Amino acid sequence: MTLRARLTVWYTVVLIVVLFAGGAGVWWMQGRIGIRRVDGELADVNATVVRIIGNELLEHEPIQAAATEAAETVADRNLAVGIFDPSGVLLASRASGIDLRDADRGRALSGVSTKMGEAGAWRIRSQVERIGTASVQVVLARPLADVDRENRELLQAMMIGIPVVLLLAAGGGWWLASVGLAPISAMAGRATQLSLGGTEDLGAPERHDELGQLAVAFNGLVARLRAALRTQRQFMADASHELRTPVSIIRSASDVALSRDHRVEGEYRETLQIVSAQSSRIGQLVADMLVLARADSGGYPIRTTDVDLSEVVDDCRRAVRVLAAERGVQIQSTAIAETPLQGDEDLLRRLVINLLSNAIEYSPAGGSVSIGLQPDSSSVRIRVADSGPGIPEADRARIFDRFVRLDEARSGKGTGLGLPIARWIAEAHGGTLVLESSGPGGSTFCATLAVRTS
Repeated sequence: MTLRARLTVWYTVVLIVVLFAGGAGVWWMQGRIGIRRVDGELADVNATVVRIIGNELLEHEPIQAAATEAAETVADRNLAVGIFDPSGVLLASRASGIDLRDADRGRALSGVSTKMGEAGAWRIRSQVERIGTASVQVVLARPLADVDRENRELLQAMMIGIPVVLLLAAGGGWWLASVGLAPISAMAGRATQLSLGGTEDLGAPERHDELGQLAVAFNGLVARLRAALRTQRQFMADASHELRTPVSIIRSASDVALSRDHRVEGEYRETLQIVSAQSSRIGQLVADMLVLARADSGGYPIRTTDVDLSEVVDDCRRAVRVLAAERGVQIQSTAIAETPLQGDEDLLRRLVINLLSNAIEYSPAGGSVSIGLQPDSSSVRIRVADSGPGIPEADRARIFDRFVRLDEARSGKGTGLGLPIARWIAEAHGGTLVLESSGPGGSTFCATLAVRTS
């Protein structure tokens, strides 16, 4: 079933329940109102009977004659009257279709009740009245035929009216569902014509209700999908470009080495050194790309253990000492106290080494790189500062983009993925990695990690 059909069906079902429940309530209330009306009429007749008997007694008429006069005055075909003395002796009666004697059992009690007679149900009112020095019990009865007829007529009207109302309501519900869902159908039609490579979307919503919110959410989803697709395409283009250079170098070196039948050992060794260096670069690039690809898909496993971050920093500082010495750069660090936290030790080592390697790479010969830890109750900050030329203001927003290397003279070194990987590692540990400051005297990167101890 279509959504429009389901909405119409549910609307009709709910309306059926409401109509029948409401109709049953109206029918019951109609019966109660009819009964109350009859009770009110009987009460008025009872007052009339008492007044007539009282007037007759004031004229010194015997109680028997007074009761007869009252019964003859108020009785008609739709009213039965019975007047009894305190001992239960019938003083006067005008009744047909019901035996008031049977109704008078237990006449010491007064009240209103319903009793079946020869022609149907009767409403009976029995009341003991004190009139002067006399005491009588007045029993009045009125048939409920009018009330029953009204109830039947109401029921017949509902049996005819409710189906008509349901048919009209179902048609109206179908029309309302069509009108209400028309914008969604139009949105679906426009959505099928959108391309992931284009720039168009559903357009600005013309309404601010739930459908407008749906359009805004859909436009946001399309924008995110296109951004992800652009990122993927850019990643593939950058990866292809980065891989093309070392592959070209390997191919050129191999072609040169194989262009003559005989070469001396030194030439072959030089060629193999070039192939080895470029192969290492390709391997490092592929490994870094794999890390980022798995991180983007959420498939990189984070193995959390208890780690002393101060030991990790010391080990990484010693590990890059050779690289620093080659470039004539000194690595400085302050005394680092024990800094326990929970994290992936391998990833944390990679984070620190990437920051140190980046700082060494961009520090001049004779420069220095410093690293320090600043722990507090909820986090720990790793600061790595270099003595390089600083990062231009225009380039600071893109230094964490993939394959970005600001110094074209170093295009053959590194992969341009060190800082993106370092930022992902910091975020995976509940923190951030930012460029804290940069100027002619150097740049400072700050990695903030959340402290989670066992």
